Formats: sequence, structure tokens, C-alpha cells
Amino acid sequence: MNTIAGLLQKTFDDQASDLFIAAGKSPRYRRQGIIISIPGVEKSPQHEEEISIFRNQILRADLQDKYRIDGSCDAGYTLQSGKMRFRINFYRSQEQSALVARPIPLGSSLSFEDLNLPPLLKELAECPRGLILIAGSSGSGKSTTMSAMINHINNQFQKHIVTIEDPIEYIHNDLKSWISQREIGVDTAGFNEALTNVVRESPDVIVIGEMRDQGTMQTAITAALTGHLVISTVHTSDVVQSLERIINTFPEHLRSQAADDLALALQAVIAQRLLPSLSGESMIPAVEIMLASPLVRSLVAERNFSDLEQAIKHGGDGMVTFDRAILALLKEGKISHNAGVAAAAHREEFLLLTRDMESGIDTFRTSFGGEDTDSETLNMKRLLHSAAANSASDLLITTGTSPILRINGELVHLDLPPLTAKDTRRLFFSIITERQRLEFEEQRELDFALTTRIKTRSDHEERNYRFRVNGFYQRGCIGAAFRVIPNSIPSPEELSLPPQLLNLIKQKQGLILITGPTGHGKSTTQACLIDQINTKTACHIVTIEDPIEYVHVNKKAVIEQREINSDTLSFANALKFVLRQDPDVILVGEMRDPETIATALTAAETGHLVLATLHTNNAPQSIDRIVDSFPAHQQNQIKIQLAGSLLGVVAQRLLSSKDGTKRIAAFEIMLGTSAVQTLIREGKTSSLKGVIETSYKDGMVTMEHALTELYSRNLISQEEIHTIVKDYKTNRGY
Repeated sequence: MNTIAGLLQKTFDDQASDLFIAAGKSPRYRRQGIIISIPGVEKSPQHEEEISIFRNQILRADLQDKYRIDGSCDAGYTLQSGKMRFRINFYRSQEQSALVARPIPLGSSLSFEDLNLPPLLKELAECPRGLILIAGSSGSGKSTTMSAMINHINNQFQKHIVTIEDPIEYIHNDLKSWISQREIGVDTAGFNEALTNVVRESPDVIVIGEMRDQGTMQTAITAALTGHLVISTVHTSDVVQSLERIINTFPEHLRSQAADDLALALQAVIAQRLLPSLSGESMIPAVEIMLASPLVRSLVAERNFSDLEQAIKHGGDGMVTFDRAILALLKEGKISHNAGVAAAAHREEFLLLTRDMESGIDTFRTSFGGEDTDSETLNMKRLLHSAAANSASDLLITTGTSPILRINGELVHLDLPPLTAKDTRRLFFSIITERQRLEFEEQRELDFALTTRIKTRSDHEERNYRFRVNGFYQRGCIGAAFRVIPNSIPSPEELSLPPQLLNLIKQKQGLILITGPTGHGKSTTQACLIDQINTKTACHIVTIEDPIEYVHVNKKAVIEQREINSDTLSFANALKFVLRQDPDVILVGEMRDPETIATALTAAETGHLVLATLHTNNAPQSIDRIVDSFPAHQQNQIKIQLAGSLLGVVAQRLLSSKDGTKRIAAFEIMLGTSAVQTLIREGKTSSLKGVIETSYKDGMVTMEHALTELYSRNLISQEEIHTIVKDYKTNRGY
């Protein structure tokens, strides 16, 4: 049994991944990632002579010389049965002989299904040309994946395949393809030398065991650019690092050209890690995949490595990050939660995904569930559940007080202990990704949307609840505000929207402004208006939001929703390109800067209906805010544009109902009549209130009139009116 050949057979029979033999020590092997004693030989040390004889039987004379000089040497060895080949590294340790052997089955036995590899790898193996890179640490299964691709090609296509390996690990017999396998140190001196000659041998597919040096990389890229399919491995931990490693191998003055060539040649980069299966009897690969989309090619050519990860995350078409690949294995019951957490690239983001929570645009991607065993998560989900179950509009967490719900405009403390600084930090960080955390700690503010699955008493089953989240620092501690976004878009009747506003959205072009303080329903009103257009008009609607709150589905209209930082960099940037996308209706979540305002006005002037919001308290103040955003020399032009495009301004406030059971909206309405247009052009905004007061017959309504109407219907109290009216009268224009 303890002959080396016998130990190799035992390693194969017991499905171990590595065999360790050293003179003076009992042999061991690795099973399911753990090195253990081999049953039956626990107390049978190997002798120096046995290892030396075995080594000399395998190594040719020149390799024996290499071993004597370098103290180590690689070789291949096939069992007498022919069913298994081993990759063996001979080395010296403490002046004694030793070896490590890794069993590898014949290539014909490898299939993507049996290896639990993504089906997309079949499509990649069928590419006629280009470069496919397989990345991973030593022992992560790169060679096995590469050989599975060779076997697939060999079974499906009549091609000439040439492999250059160090050493040959899998033996591939000719099936449909003609296969030539060359081993470094046996058939050729090195990868670069072999590759230089291989391209003259009319291969269709070139397989390079490892791209180690600049010469090999350059020749491989050139081969991929000139009609060959090149498959190779790189010893890096992930996709992005692989590309960075290759480009940075070149001298500085050659890196730009190397990046351009690599971008053109690239088909895909695959990175993999092996995780213990749930049964503990095998290892399963988690595979990160980046495809060479136009964006990816552009980022590679620009050497913009920092944005490549996001490109993978949002690329679609089969692209997948490590965390999502691991999550899929967890969802399928193939690995344990602990194994997934240990292998995740970004622990915080992975934990967020396992909790049925996703942030930003990831809300709209497929989410995987998982048993929620983390007490930290349970606390956060309980708080969000409380907000949803109590029909709260907001949840507030801050240091020094218990969590607070806003219900019908009133603040209600939950019956929980006051939160410490550690509590708020833990709760907030449990729902954000690593990238969001970096942004939060740099900017000290963070806005995003969050989705979590919750079941309340009124729900028959768990369903998605959406929250708009704002994280911030106060007194050196973390706080957060969660706005509950209703699952359905309210109707105009539910919001008591005035008919004048509903008439405005029937126009084909112009600007409609929805204004009011934060938290007074501007986004909800906008969503309702967009839903009305979507229901009644066949048109193209594009929304630009930060973040996306209400999710629209196509009815009569085609709707595209773009989120800041996920789909576009800024409101201004998105607006500039939206005009080229043939929209009929454009929604701008907020007009924050002169560039956004100017582009929105241009859009409204040139045949588009534009809906936008401003954080202002009343209609005249909204006009001043827009004009004052520009330098003095531009203000006259802006006044002319605004006067010519304005359809109306609606300023809204939410008030507590008299019975305290709900919140009621009051609307001030200023329409873009000729009188209003004239005052805007002339800069006489102080006279706008008078026009609103005297134009009731035209559909204009002052806030005082709107409040009086609600009071006369016994919907609000006198105290509410006094609070709002006093606030209004402190603002310019009143």
C-alpha cells in the first residue's frame, strides 16, 4: 500500500485532491480541503530511497539535472490503468526528498454539467476567435475548467487544437478535433518559445497553461487578434485583477497599446473559487464572469479598472460577480451559509443579498432568499417590518433615542431601548454595500433605494417593500431616515389631485413644476401623473430619478427609468443624452443645478413634456430659484425660456387630518397664462401672487384658498392652517 504508486492509486480511489509525501514523514492527502492522514498508513513514514527511485523513474536526465540544481521540478505521471494522470512537483525540504501529487482525470471525462460550471462556458468555448482568460488562485480548478472547454470543442468541432502546458495535466485523445499537447521542459523550452512556433502550425484553438511573462502575453493577444481562439489562465484572484496584471506586465510606454490590443482581443474573463459542498464530499466552483461588452472593452482600453466591477455587476447577458455566483450556489442548496460568507468577495454586500435586501438599481435584479439567522439583520428587518405594518410614512433611527415612526404626520417612538452610536452604525451598515460604505464615509451622506421582503398582517404572503433611505452623520454618529414607498402608485382620487394639474399632463410640450418641502409628496404626485400618462397615452416616457422610488410597468406607454449613479452619472448628464432617445415625456427627479435646469428648459421648448421638482415652498419662489441659479448675464435668457415653456407650477403641502388618521394634501396652483409669462419675462415675481389671487376663474389657486377649502370641508384644523400660512408668509413673494 505505501509504495508511491500504491499511494497514488489510493489518492485516486478516495477522491482526494492532493497527496503529500516527504522522507521521514507519514504520507497525507487533502480531502474536501482538509489535510488528513491516509487510512492504513498513519504510522508508516516514507523512506528517502523510495522517493528517489520513483523520481528517477519519471524524470528524464535533463530534468534530473534541473532538480539537482534548482531543488524542485514538475512532472506528469499516469497510473498503469490509464484512468488517472497526476501532476507531481518534486522538491527538497530540510535536505530530504518530498513531493506533492495532484490527481487529474483524463480530459474526456470532463463536462460542464458534472463540474457544476455555468452553461455560458459552452458558448464561450464555441467562439471562433478571441481571448478567453481563466483566473483563480492555485488549486482553484483553472486547469480543470480549461480542459473542460477543450473537451467540449473536441466533441463538437473539427478543429486543430494545440495546448502548451507545464506540465500536461489532462490527456485529450482525438475525437472530432486534432489535438497536439506540448509540455514545457519536455517538448519545448518555454511558453513564449512554443507559442511563437505554434502560430505557424495552423491551429484553430491555442491553449496556454499560464500567461507568465510579457512575451507570452503579447504573442497570445496577437494570436487572438489574428483569427485564433486563445484560452489561457492567470494566477490572480478575480476578473479585474487579471486584466490589470496583464497590462501592467508591459513597460509604461507600451501599456496604452497593450490595453488597446487586449480590449480588441478579449472575449471573456472567468475567475473561480472552490467552495466545500453542503455535503462536505466535494468542492464546487463559484464562477465570476465578465464578457467583453462594448463598455467593458472601452474600460479596458482606458485602463479604468475601478469601474470594471460595476460594469460586471450591471452588465447582464450572463455576467455575474463572485458574490452573486456564490449566492446562487447558496440558493440552490449546494453550499452552506458559512462557506458562502467565507468565500465572498465583499462580505457586507453578500450578507445584504442573503437577507433579501438589495440597494440601488440591484433592486430590479433577481434576488435570492436565504434563511435569516443573523440577529443584526433581524433587528433591521423588524424595524422595517414595523414601519410597513403600521402604515408609517417614515422610519427614523438616531443615537440617543428609540427608533421613531412617522404615522399620519405624527412621530411615534417604538417601545425599544434608546439606540447607541454602535447600534445605529451596525444597523445602517447591515444594509449597504462595501462601495456604498466607502461613498458614505467619504461624503458623510448617502441616498439609495432598498427592497426587502416583508409579510404584514394584511399580506397573504411575503412581498417586496421599497424604502428610500438617507444615511447621514450627526454629532459624529450615524443616523438614517427610511421613507416607505407604497407598493402601488396612488390614483389621482386617492391623492385628491386638482383637475387643473391633470389637464396639464394632456399637453404635448412644456414644463410642469411640482414644488414643496422635503417629505410633502412631490415624488408621489409625479409618479401618479406619469402613471396617468402611461395609462391613457401611447408615448415614450423617460424618467431620471435619485433613487428610483415607484416602479412603473409599460401600459400604453413605453417607460424607461434611469437611476443616478447606477444608470447615469448625474441629472444633467442623463438629460443631455435623453434628448437623443426620442422621448415624448421626460421626468426629472430634481432640478439641482444650472446645467440640469437649462437642459430641462431646452427640452420643454423643443417638443417634450417635462415634469420636474424643486425644493421650494411656493410658486413664485420656484421661479426665483430657477432664475437665481444662473449668473446675471444669463438670467434674461433664462426668463425668456422659462416664460415660453412653463405650463404650470404646483406647490403642495401635506397636513394632518382633523381626526389624525391620515395626511391630506393642499395644492397651490399657478398656470402659465400670458399674464404669468409676462411677469416672469420682466422679472416681476413679487406680483405673481396677485395674479394667482385674481385668476381663480382660470384655475389658479393660492395656498390660503386651498387651506380654507379643506377647512370648510372639516378635513383639517385651524391650527394646521395657521402653521402653514405663517410659513408661507415668511417666504419671498408673499
